[in-house]
Amino acid sequence: MIFFWAETPDGWGIPGIHGPLAEDELDGYVQSGVYLIRGKGENLLVDSGNWTVPEHNNGMGEFLVDLLDKEKNALKYIFITHFHYDHVGNAAMLKKRYGAQVVCHPLDRPIIEDPMIVTRRENITRLGTTPEALLEDFNLKPGESFGLSDPDIVRKYWNFPVEVDRAVEDGDILDIGGLKLEVVHLPGHCPGHIGLWNPNTRTLYPGDLMHYPTPLGPFPIGNAKDHSHSIQRCIDYAPELLLEGHGLSAYSKDSSFRRMKHMQMQQRDTQNRVLFVLRREKRPVTIPELLPEIMPVKTDLNYTVSTGIGERHCYAEACIQTHLLWLIEQGKAERIREDGKIKFVAKP
Repeated sequence: MIFFWAETPDGWGIPGIHGPLAEDELDGYVQSGVYLIRGKGENLLVDSGNWTVPEHNNGMGEFLVDLLDKEKNALKYIFITHFHYDHVGNAAMLKKRYGAQVVCHPLDRPIIEDPMIVTRRENITRLGTTPEALLEDFNLKPGESFGLSDPDIVRKYWNFPVEVDRAVEDGDILDIGGLKLEVVHLPGHCPGHIGLWNPNTRTLYPGDLMHYPTPLGPFPIGNAKDHSHSIQRCIDYAPELLLEGHGLSAYSKDSSFRRMKHMQMQQRDTQNRVLFVLRREKRPVTIPELLPEIMPVKTDLNYTVSTGIGERHCYAEACIQTHLLWLIEQGKAERIREDGKIKFVAKP
């Protein structure tokens, strides 16, 4: 795979691609954006990209090393926006090579240090629920899943643990050679999702917050309400540059604003479509029944797995579920059990 980089006011960046096909999720084709921020004598790296596995020569590890070896400054921090494998894959290798400290949010720390935790109950119970309760809205049986917690898949594509040196919260300041960078907690995509704000250049690094459809994980891993609030927080910063985890980002105040407002409108439109279909149906419906009309076109992230009850589109269904739960919180929808299945209906 060919990578390219570009200078930024803070240092440089490598845009992150997201595979156009569903199977790309499991062959390591997905890459996060990676960004370098230079201070006086010290650097910080935002995320670390994906790795290379023997059958898919698509990791950016060697490309990153070539760039970082040319830097005069020491690499002080590797700032991990969240636990997803395309953001963490090279962290252990880079930490060992450059002696950098790995930084993340405490809610994502357990998975970053032990990726196999996603195959165990404790990864869900630590968030205040159970695997059975998480599966119930999707009418999946105990032991079934959407596939991304399969031990063989996680061991092959996710299991690159790295020891975290510092856990940071919203508002914490990272000093990079006199440069004061603010940690911004931006939950929604996942609980421990964080971004970074450089007030000197008015550059915001929002990680995967602007990635659609999102949330990609079922509640409480994904949270539509938190995601909406996090988008507004980004808008409130009024960044001059928006350097994202995926895509080509935005490079002016106006384009950054348009990009964030577009994501905000997509988020609102998704919820409005869910509510519209519920009201039109006037009957309880399951999440798979809602899917064709809520996301009729968005197929590239409708990652499909086979379960005991047929093929399921896990990302899209999770996105819908998080919006349904937010509608229930707002008193606009209701969750019921009918004919042995969990269904959703609009409230009068």
